[in-house]
Amino acid sequence: MAGKCYLAILVAIAATALILTSADFADAYPYRVCTFKGTVIDHGWRTMTVKSNGQCAQVNVGWRTKYIPNRRPCIGERVAVDFALEEGYMKAIKVVSLSPLPPSLECYPPAPPSGTTCRTTGERPETPECTPAPPICDRKPPPHVADPSWTPAPKKPEKPAARKPPKKPPTPTAEPEAARPLEEPGAPAKEEIRKTQPITEKRFKTLTGEVVASSPKSLSIRETEEGEAAQLVNISVGLKTKFIPFRRPAVGEKVKVEYRDENGGKFGYTVQVIQ
Repeated sequence: MAGKCYLAILVAIAATALILTSADFADAYPYRVCTFKGTVIDHGWRTMTVKSNGQCAQVNVGWRTKYIPNRRPCIGERVAVDFALEEGYMKAIKVVSLSPLPPSLECYPPAPPSGTTCRTTGERPETPECTPAPPICDRKPPPHVADPSWTPAPKKPEKPAARKPPKKPPTPTAEPEAARPLEEPGAPAKEEIRKTQPITEKRFKTLTGEVVASSPKSLSIRETEEGEAAQLVNISVGLKTKFIPFRRPAVGEKVKVEYRDENGGKFGYTVQVIQ
């Protein structure tokens, strides 16, 4: 009986030593995580292509990938990617968005009518029933919300229109018969002068932005005008489109586009790469 207990103790000691040895071996090769920053230029089912320092990297994403904020980044958005190398593949662990999101619209109450009078004490007079004005939806609060000391501007008094004296009808004057030109018999009729209608020329419009997507018949460009919120514009291209230099712009390049509004859409005539 004592021999069996001694054998069981030896087996337990050997198993414990094996577990400790395997743990030390695992600590000798730690799990490495790498990080790089770039711009998202394409999305796949289980992949995401990111451009960093002029080079494109394809990162595998899946259910283990954590997104901050909790959404998949858009094309053209700048991100920081934490990944691990497994069998040579870049498997994303965490994707953090670095691009600030545009402020969301907020609804504020409409401004009071311009004929309102303000006072500090006393009761307000009763006002007749009327249809209230619609609310103001804007990114910034209007003056009557942001400024506690807001006062409506007084209306300017309208000046009465000056009456013009009535015009007297001209008195008919009888022309002498000798002054009237005699019409020659059989004279050809005068040709009617046709009025030429002015030809309305379609003016070109210009926009500058970054290419975020490209297809055979269109380009998606994000405008980068100063002082305005960035917006995505789709430009149609075709055989009439002139590319400078003679190639289609790549995703991420900055371009200047001359276009015209045709049939409810925007058709690009000149696409010039400026960066």
